[in-house]
Amino acid sequence: MKPLQTLAISEALRAQLSADNLLAINSHGQEVLHGLDFDESQLLVDCSEQQPTDPSMRERCAQLVIKHERARLRIATVDDERNAAKF
Repeated sequence: MKPLQTLAISEALRAQLSADNLLAINSHGQEVLHGLDFDESQLLVDCSEQQPTDPSMRERCAQLVIKHERARLRIATVDDERNAAKF
């Protein structure tokens, strides 16, 4: 079994992201944000901590936010459908 590869974030941020159910472990044993791979997750965290000055990098970060949010919505929709099926 591979050791867990965690994002380079503070324990406080990790706790916050975990509490908000935003983190996952992918099939490679890497800590990621839902819908993103490891490198994308790290980039998005870095962008949230310090906004890039380069316009193309800001655009890339905005695209990653959208990708992450779409994944979160898919997960929420599946959860809602599962809960509705119970009743």
